[in-house]
Amino acid sequence: MSCPLCLAQNENVIYKNDLFRVILIDEIPGFTRIILNKHIAEFSDLSLDESLEISKAIYKIEKAMLKHIKPDKVNIASLGNYVPHLHIHIIPRYKDDAWFPDSIWSKKHREYEYKTTQNQIQNYIDEIKS
Repeated sequence: MSCPLCLAQNENVIYKNDLFRVILIDEIPGFTRIILNKHIAEFSDLSLDESLEISKAIYKIEKAMLKHIKPDKVNIASLGNYVPHLHIHIIPRYKDDAWFPDSIWSKKHREYEYKTTQNQIQNYIDEIKS
């Protein structure tokens, strides 16, 4: 089986180290994904040190998201049902976004136009890289 996360293509990588890479997903401004560089399925497959490093990255990304993107809520999810390669979604949510209060993988309830500026996104990226 070929894994689309092992064979990454056309990703908007904003940070990378030996353990993981951080990418932006175009669908929602600020939607961020942490993808493990090695193919493992579960968070508990990580060593304790690796899990702490990932947890620190999630914390840093969420803090930067709240500061710069200013969502009403941040959703953090690690599913892997379709692609069993550990990856974590960090998603800015707004009370009137297209899916709220459901997940972004649900049917849209309404149309929504994001008000996030390119300057906010760049400040967010810069803080993640720092």
